[in-house]
Amino acid sequence: MTPLETLLARRGDAPTLEDFGGEDRFFAQADELATSRLWFRAAEALLAAWDCLNSPDRAAAFIAEALTAENRPGVVGDLLDRLCDHPGYLRDHFTALNRIALRRTEPHATALEAETAGLFLEAALRLALAGGAIKRYGVLDVLTDPQAPSAPIGYARQVVRALGAGYEQWRDADLTNALHAFLDIPALRSDAAFELAMCHLSDAFNAADRSSLLTQLTASRTHFTEAIDSDEDRPDATAYRAAINAVLAFEANDNEALSTEAAQLRRSTSEHALWLTGLRTGWRDGRYDTEAAWYTLSADLEHAAAHLNSPLPTWPSQTIQHVFAAYIAHRSVRLTPTGDASALQLLVAPRIEDAFAAREGLLLHVHALLADAPPDWDRQAAEELRSAVESRLGLPPEEPEDGPGKDGAADDLAAELGRAVLAALPPDTLNGLHEQLTDTYSSHIKTLPKAEQDLFNEVIRGLQPCPDFQSFSVREHFIRLVTATIRFLANRTNRGRDKHTKKTAYLFAPKPGEKLPLEIELQEDLHDYLDSACFEVQMETIDRSGGRADILVIFPGFSIVIECKRELRKAEPADLKRYLGQTVAYQAAGVTLGMLAVLDLTPKPQWLPNLRDNMWTEHIPAPDSRQLDRWAVVMRVPGNRTTPHDMS
Repeated sequence: MTPLETLLARRGDAPTLEDFGGEDRFFAQADELATSRLWFRAAEALLAAWDCLNSPDRAAAFIAEALTAENRPGVVGDLLDRLCDHPGYLRDHFTALNRIALRRTEPHATALEAETAGLFLEAALRLALAGGAIKRYGVLDVLTDPQAPSAPIGYARQVVRALGAGYEQWRDADLTNALHAFLDIPALRSDAAFELAMCHLSDAFNAADRSSLLTQLTASRTHFTEAIDSDEDRPDATAYRAAINAVLAFEANDNEALSTEAAQLRRSTSEHALWLTGLRTGWRDGRYDTEAAWYTLSADLEHAAAHLNSPLPTWPSQTIQHVFAAYIAHRSVRLTPTGDASALQLLVAPRIEDAFAAREGLLLHVHALLADAPPDWDRQAAEELRSAVESRLGLPPEEPEDGPGKDGAADDLAAELGRAVLAALPPDTLNGLHEQLTDTYSSHIKTLPKAEQDLFNEVIRGLQPCPDFQSFSVREHFIRLVTATIRFLANRTNRGRDKHTKKTAYLFAPKPGEKLPLEIELQEDLHDYLDSACFEVQMETIDRSGGRADILVIFPGFSIVIECKRELRKAEPADLKRYLGQTVAYQAAGVTLGMLAVLDLTPKPQWLPNLRDNMWTEHIPAPDSRQLDRWAVVMRVPGNRTTPHDMS
């Protein structure tokens, strides 16, 4: 073996770029590396060092040339996984990878070609689902190819699964029409039936009325049964069928059937999770998260059903929480992260509302708890249920605690006089009064240093168009969080090397032989800072809009996710916009406000940016005009620093 082959064949982690003698030496040996059967190890070294490369285009060309000729499914699958999840590579080579993937779906005559083509089809679909510069039409043409059902099984099965994933995102009837053609192939009937069932389940989530919802659920259940009949080893189909039956049993007040189906759901979900162990399923995590959400919902439905007919006028707080979780199940149990339809509530909500409307004690219990809600309560769910029940009972809307009528006729008269006076004021004056009223709790801002005051005012100005920020409770708590992060940024910007502790060593240029820090060091430091400032914070919280939140800050009635990143090459505001999509994605089930904290590790031979240049507000327009826009506060923490004495 040549020295290069020996290096590539080394056990353990892939060799680093330094192991090849640096970037220039690597490219000097590129032709030899490209012809090696272990070339993918060299590609892994390039991807690991991507943000530090001087010639990323040469690296992309090396990967593209070798990937175009590679036919081993194991190598192709692993590398495509890395490329489709690599933000640095995708930033400039998204389109090139898509062209390669679509081209490589064409030859699939043999079993080996079919398996490889299926992996490239999966990559093309993932790129199209990610949006950005790639349109879906190229992959749609491949998916709806009438010759696909006659292709070898290895490729045809990937087409079937891709058709289901595409429909969940795009809801294009051509995709379901194409799926029906695979039902006539015995080896693919189970997969095709399962994907059709998932398509109908997606339609059910978007149903406009109860009749349409039941029609789609019935069609979905029929196809799940067909999948099970065609292949008895289908824990996924069994789990989803049980989930549908459990919801229908809950609506029908059939607690015995609900318990049976919930138990089946939990068994099948656990079995499917074990079956998936070790498989390449990362890009389909959204679907598997939905299974987990059904698992949780079954527990909520069982617990709620056991108490809804109970004669007790009040329930323990834990029971109320289960009831609320079941009442708003449409938020957590859905097939796509952007879906916001509440069709599931059409089946679940009536039984819960009936119980509360029938017994005044339950409604009074909710009122009492809302007056002093525990921090972990879903206050929005409680308000929705209270409002629905009061509307059903014909009760007038609840007045605010300090609103008209609180102290009788005198207050009513004062309120009417006040409204008359306010109506005569110019809009600018009214806006000023509103600002004074809502911002009295932030008067301590005036005691901060001028630069911090200026930064605070600029950030708040950028948040004014956000509807959620106009809510008094949200505004109050989010302003407190903004103030704390400004203080954190000022403190860490001023921190000197000779005074730093081990916890803040990530702010400074590493010593010879040391590596640049990871974002986890900023994440832990910011988490501990907020925790010491009496915020309720959690790290790596799962099930946040289908993902994992870096830092979760919990307030009464809502929470804020702070996404943490590090940047090695380009950290200007325009460059950091690429992280905003992930940042605001965590806001799917809450208020439209979020935060992004970026550890800026770019070289700093000159002075550090001013504090006021390192924090700003971003407005992220919704991709669909029918959806809500989102806002994010971005904080750029200067790292990789030297002392002012060493700066040019």
